[in-house]
Amino acid sequence: MAETFGGLGLVAREAEPIMAALGETGRSTPFLESSVVAAGLLGRFSGVADATLRKLAGDGTVCAVAGIDPRLRGGLAGSSVGEEWTLSGRAKLVLHAESAMAFLVVVPLGFRVGLFLVEPGAGYRIVGYPTIDGRRAADVTFADTPALLVSDDAAEAVDVAIDEALACIAVEAAAIMRRLVRDTVSYTRQRHQFGQTLSQFQVVQHRLVDMHIQARRAEAIGRRAMEALDGPADVRSRIVSAAKATVAAAGRYVGQQAVQLHGAMGMTAELPLSGFFKRLTVIENELGSADKHLARYASLREAR
Repeated sequence: MAETFGGLGLVAREAEPIMAALGETGRSTPFLESSVVAAGLLGRFSGVADATLRKLAGDGTVCAVAGIDPRLRGGLAGSSVGEEWTLSGRAKLVLHAESAMAFLVVVPLGFRVGLFLVEPGAGYRIVGYPTIDGRRAADVTFADTPALLVSDDAAEAVDVAIDEALACIAVEAAAIMRRLVRDTVSYTRQRHQFGQTLSQFQVVQHRLVDMHIQARRAEAIGRRAMEALDGPADVRSRIVSAAKATVAAAGRYVGQQAVQLHGAMGMTAELPLSGFFKRLTVIENELGSADKHLARYASLREAR
């Protein structure tokens, strides 16, 4: 966020160490949704919602984002009378909605994409629920809810925000994998079976090496995706889709092997591993599946 609004003047690419720390610790915070996606979108249309940007930077206000995933914005609609806009419909799976003081809503407007800001008390209904990875989400229903039009032609800005979120998620996933490899190596060095530690069995050593390789691949492509955020749009989108597909496959492999090497205790709530495994499972389909991003990568590569 720009220093003008009380931010540090950083861009999405510089969120890499924060996303890595969140991944390794398993912390659930609205940092990505509010400080990266919402702040980034509002910052691209400065002058419209400057007061909200100052709140995001100053007092810890959380701005939830609804409809950022194209699969979840079909039930939303905007209508206007003069310059006054209202929103109707239900936004599904809005992360951190219960703690949000404002909503940034992506709404289809015919062949265009609109971006709206809904302030507290505007009139909406929230039904919250837990997600399988320990976060909180909600379905938010708007019924002729007054909204501030940020932009009626926000498609390009939304595409950039999605790519930035994908790069951040890739970094988070790589950090989770590093943590799982480290924890699994530690466990196999402690657990004894047939008179020796598990880590002394050659088959286990090979499995651990394979996990390490997958984690390092994810780390490399995550870093490359962050670097690509500063590049041309087609290169940026191609690289972040490659990153998403790579970390989805690597995360599934590392997570499954970590659970297997820990045995049944690997899925118990008492062991952090289970939470990390669930988070990797969610990441696999967050903002598009691996298959979707492989197809996107292929189409962008053919268009070069």
